[in-house]
Amino acid sequence: MDHQNPSQVLVHLYRAAVGHGDIWRQRLDATTNWAVITTAAVLTFAFSNAATPHFVMLLALLFVLFFLLMETRRYQAYNLWQRRIRVLHRAIIVPALKEDDEVDHELVTLLKRKLADDFATWVPAMPMWAAVGYRLRRNYGPLITLILFTWMLKLYIHPEAVANTQDFVQRASVGLAPGQFILAGVGVFFVMLVALALSAPSEQMKDWSSLPAPLERMKPGVKEEQLAAPPTPRPVPAE
Repeated sequence: MDHQNPSQVLVHLYRAAVGHGDIWRQRLDATTNWAVITTAAVLTFAFSNAATPHFVMLLALLFVLFFLLMETRRYQAYNLWQRRIRVLHRAIIVPALKEDDEVDHELVTLLKRKLADDFATWVPAMPMWAAVGYRLRRNYGPLITLILFTWMLKLYIHPEAVANTQDFVQRASVGLAPGQFILAGVGVFFVMLVALALSAPSEQMKDWSSLPAPLERMKPGVKEEQLAAPPTPRPVPAE
């Protein structure tokens, strides 16, 4: 490609960006499908026989968490290309469709410069904790809630309905670990996941803006933050 012909470069760049974003979008769907299928299979197995131990559902939870971490890494890559496509839309396509006097040329120049700097690195723009929280809100939060709810339901009804709270707690034991420890650990873990999900930023876009995290939006006086360009990539740590 001729570097003196920026239009040709941008055409190929836009095609490549959309292609990368589509591929990572498909990979996100794949890990979500794996998590759903694994959960359905384990729940069916657990409730098919009253003698099936309850901890197999906790094993299903571990599998889902593994898929969550895998999908988080994929979402970081998808988010990187998604942000680049949005900046291309704002800096290239929108100005081309508007009249010249309607275009903020200074902003367009700034966006192009930031986009050029962004292509010089592969460091994800979204931190891993934020990606985990976002995927929890979108897909994995309801899935994990379902697993924990059905786990407690199995504790209650199998092998027969519990008569009191003490029996319920005793049934939650796993090997040498007492039921109180298991229930407390699961409860603390679930609260941590909820806090992480509510603290992650939102991906809803309106007028080139990004909504803050749900916890931030609960605070009085919080307004939508303008998304002028991808955030400055985090520096790569020196080896």
